[in-house]
Amino acid sequence: MAAIYIHGHDPSVLASHRWRGAENSAGYLVPVLQEDDTLLDVGCGPGTITRDFAQLLSRGRVIALDQTTPIVKEAVGASPYGFGIVGDAYALPFQNKSFDVVHAHQVLQHLRDPRRAVSEMARVARRYLAFADADYDRMLWWPTSEGLERWMQVYQGIASANHVNPNIGRELPSLALACGLARHSVNTITWTYATPELCHWWGGLWAGRVRHSTFASEALRLGLANAEELDFIAQGWQSWANQPGAIFVITSVAILAEI
Repeated sequence: MAAIYIHGHDPSVLASHRWRGAENSAGYLVPVLQEDDTLLDVGCGPGTITRDFAQLLSRGRVIALDQTTPIVKEAVGASPYGFGIVGDAYALPFQNKSFDVVHAHQVLQHLRDPRRAVSEMARVARRYLAFADADYDRMLWWPTSEGLERWMQVYQGIASANHVNPNIGRELPSLALACGLARHSVNTITWTYATPELCHWWGGLWAGRVRHSTFASEALRLGLANAEELDFIAQGWQSWANQPGAIFVITSVAILAEI
């Protein structure tokens, strides 16, 4: 996977990842799942989506895969849905067509060679390959904020320096075709933070990421921002969250490919 994971595993990052579930992050895939399916969740993170899959596949088997042992352990937790494995999206340790369904959520944006990863996931899939990613350049928010504009500039700079693409969402249909996945549907996933409670939660998490996560260490290492600028960005997030009528929208493109 990516040499440097831009988000890292700071508590402020994992808190947002734990909010994700099958309903709000993989609704396009749920209708085709069958109770006895085997499913591989690549880049499972803390495993909240994976656990939802396990409940849906009550007679099947779900395997969580990520690149670090602590994250895989959290993903598996106390849930008896299957087991977790530390692995590499470029070299999955499974034979061809090992799983009815292979799923990856917000993974490709962190990889230097997403085409290689999609091809590898397709290799081990038997019925469906499902993958979704956001497009940072198409995120929108209101009110306008110098702090959030600067955040986006720094984020794009970190991604560029690490040779990954945070705007890959728009490219997923062409990526599917390039990997030989001609039979696919294109879907969208929208996360909307527009209530005071959600805005405070989202703004607070990003203020924490800007100060403490790998985003912060990479921005400093690469000279894209200094400590004073990071504090300005964090304050921008907090100020935005307190504005009446604040809204932040993230749109992801999702591919459901038949194998």
